Amino acid sequence: MEIRLRSAGEVITGDEFRALHPTTSFPPQLSVELLDSFDADVVFEGPQPTTTRYQFFARQGVIQMSDGNWYRNYVAVDMSDEAKAALDAQEAALVRAERNQRLAASDWTQLADVSVDKAAWVAYRQDLRDITKQPGFPVTIIWPTQPAG
Repeated sequence: MEIRLRSAGEVITGDEFRALHPTTSFPPQLSVELLDSFDADVVFEGPQPTTTRYQFFARQGVIQMSDGNWYRNYVAVDMSDEAKAALDAQEAALVRAERNQRLAASDWTQLADVSVDKAAWVAYRQDLRDITKQPGFPVTIIWPTQPAG
């Protein structure tokens, strides 16, 4: 639990609040009414912003909303270029691993004594190899459809 002291605007924890009043016996749960009598407010969890792939949310103080209550304030923060590159590299590795599994699972179709539509399987396997050339790679992937049989 976080508590905002009205006099200073400072935000502290429930334990810190109790330590400020060592001679007071508080109930286990500090109520809004009790805190009000000590000129303090509960800080409620605030809404978290919607973020893009290259953003995260971070805490930025507290804010009083129109209902009069205080809430934790969060903002969207852009990732650094290094973090963006690392995220893309991680996603690319996952896509390549999936591609490699699909290729390995279809290796049997290339054996000489297998009766399948070889041309369809060759095209499918080439589409898998070309997955990294798709415009949305590594974020947006359209996986090719495996041929029947």
